[in-house]
Amino acid sequence: MGKRGQRGQAMRRRRAARQDAITLPSIDTLHDLPAFGDLRVDDAQAGAFDEFHASCENADEMRLGLVARLDRGFPLVVTEGGAFRAEHAVGFAKQDAEKDEGLLPAVGDAVAVRLAPGHDMGVIERVLPRRTALTRWRGRSRGERQVLAANLDRVLIVQALGGEGVALGRVARSLVLARDCGLEPVVVLTKADRAGAEGVAREVERVRRLVGEGTRVVVTSSTEREGLDEVRACVPPRTSAMILGESGAGKSTLLNALLGHDALATGEVRSRDDAGRHTTVARVMVKLPGAGVIADVPGLRSLPLVGHERGLALAFPEIAEAAQECRFRDCTHVHEPGCAVLEGRELGTIGEERLSCYLALASEMRESARTLDPDVSL
Repeated sequence: MGKRGQRGQAMRRRRAARQDAITLPSIDTLHDLPAFGDLRVDDAQAGAFDEFHASCENADEMRLGLVARLDRGFPLVVTEGGAFRAEHAVGFAKQDAEKDEGLLPAVGDAVAVRLAPGHDMGVIERVLPRRTALTRWRGRSRGERQVLAANLDRVLIVQALGGEGVALGRVARSLVLARDCGLEPVVVLTKADRAGAEGVAREVERVRRLVGEGTRVVVTSSTEREGLDEVRACVPPRTSAMILGESGAGKSTLLNALLGHDALATGEVRSRDDAGRHTTVARVMVKLPGAGVIADVPGLRSLPLVGHERGLALAFPEIAEAAQECRFRDCTHVHEPGCAVLEGRELGTIGEERLSCYLALASEMRESARTLDPDVSL
């Protein structure tokens, strides 16, 4: 056996040991797992697979697959022939990252996966070009980004009603992230039954003033099963969305209501601050009855914005356009004379909620850029 084969065996033994330490759910128990036909493969991905397939020595073992689940990093892949667990090929991380070949697969990724005869575990050989990717910064000054999910069409920004009110800053942050990644944002307000009619109307108005007319806002109550059809309509068949929100926002409860049964674990929320504990430990994609696919990831406590200036401009276009007319190029839109943004606020063409969130996020991004390692490119 050559060195490559020995390394492959060693890698499989290490992964098998890790799998023994982590109990992975049986595929037979994952009743809401999407089938291959529920997810879309575009022309670029199909072409990249065909090209890679033609260059493979064991081409008959190669399959076009989609990563539908990651249990603590262990991929589950769906193909036209069925679903199976997979591991990464030897040297996977050493491949050319400039060609998107060295990136570890995320949930939603299209992949080239090899399944040898007689084996129940595949080997992911290549991540195919991503149509879209929802990523967040996690590297401080090192330039590392985490791909939360790939090949999405939209993002469902989930915030809970009741308590101290909707966190507009978090909604704005998620809006910028979605726009920068080329995804359509939809704001989903959960737990309407806790806020009362007046409270719901007040919070919806606040959110609408922030997100503007071009972003859909849906009010739901999983307990009373209100607004669920509106959410399903946001994710039509053959499309994918990711549900984005903090722990305690009601993400898993909402998904269970959409599925019609308790498929995902839910946790208690602390009464003193309305915060929750992580109940989603895997990154999963689930098929909604009569609709598309939703990806769920563990609740995110932070969404740092680094290098998302394009997303900021897309989320707040009237402010970005007005800023081009300011007297000073480095105008902070706070106190400078000749500021077209402040003039827009006085004239009523720029809303106070939108300007407040825009200024806070712009200031954060300027500070982040100042503290970055100079070798990091965004």
